[in-house]
Amino acid sequence: MPHIKAFSEKNKIKPNLLHFLFFYDTMFLNKEDGFSLFERERKIKTGEKKMGALEKAETLFLWFMIYSVVGWIYESILCSVAQKKFINRGFLNGPYCPIYGSGAVLVILVLGKLTNPFLLFFAGALLTCSLEYLTSFVMEKLFHARWWDYSKRKFNINGRVCLIGAVVFGAFSTVLVLWIHPLVTKLTDMLSPLARHIVSAVLFCGIVTDLVFTVKGMTGFREKIEEVSELVEQQKKALEEKIHDSEAAAKLRGRRTEIKKKFTLQQRRLISAFPSLKFKKPQSNETLRSLRDVMKKIKEKKER
Repeated sequence: MPHIKAFSEKNKIKPNLLHFLFFYDTMFLNKEDGFSLFERERKIKTGEKKMGALEKAETLFLWFMIYSVVGWIYESILCSVAQKKFINRGFLNGPYCPIYGSGAVLVILVLGKLTNPFLLFFAGALLTCSLEYLTSFVMEKLFHARWWDYSKRKFNINGRVCLIGAVVFGAFSTVLVLWIHPLVTKLTDMLSPLARHIVSAVLFCGIVTDLVFTVKGMTGFREKIEEVSELVEQQKKALEEKIHDSEAAAKLRGRRTEIKKKFTLQQRRLISAFPSLKFKKPQSNETLRSLRDVMKKIKEKKER
């Protein structure tokens, strides 16, 4: 970089140090202040202007990713405590729940200018519950399965949303707009255009790849459940009996291995992460319940 060399000779700064300063300046300084050594030169060379459509989209995407990770942490802690073991609650493989990211960005865009906490609470509850209902409906149509079910909770709508969920999301929306998002905005504003481009591109490629592999991995999931129904029933009966000979024990291990091989690691994770998962076919649900019972009993036997 000729301009770095010229600046180095003029100001008697070692080139290695100057390269480091230039990298730091380029990646993290995004303010027009006197601390940026190359701010003026970079603006001249890159023709940097006000934030355009791409930069705005990247910022929204970064907010989406941040809140998706926060949502994943919240859901995973909640489910891990309930099941007394670590549960990766996300539908995707990575540590993020897109429904939380989408909900947070939607609340920010629609309700971001509100300051009345009561209005924020009720509007946030309505907005996020609408999104949850729509997401449940779309996922059921895509995968022929319902991933969560609030039918046993009071004041639910078709088992897709419920009152307690609305209260929680209303509170989250209020805290988000009034206190959390101003801090997140400051964090994303620290990134220069170059850093924002790089981080957004890497995260976008990562989540799209994850989505493709997840959808591909879910293909034929219900069919696999039905396929192992007989094996699962045999295993369930065998586990209920006391095994006295090595031959029976070997058959038990063989069926367990065969059942395990039928499902991918992701599919086994989703069976554990979504205890309310239901298919449209009653037979598939019966097999799924039996499969969960088998997995539970195998775990209990191992712990003894």
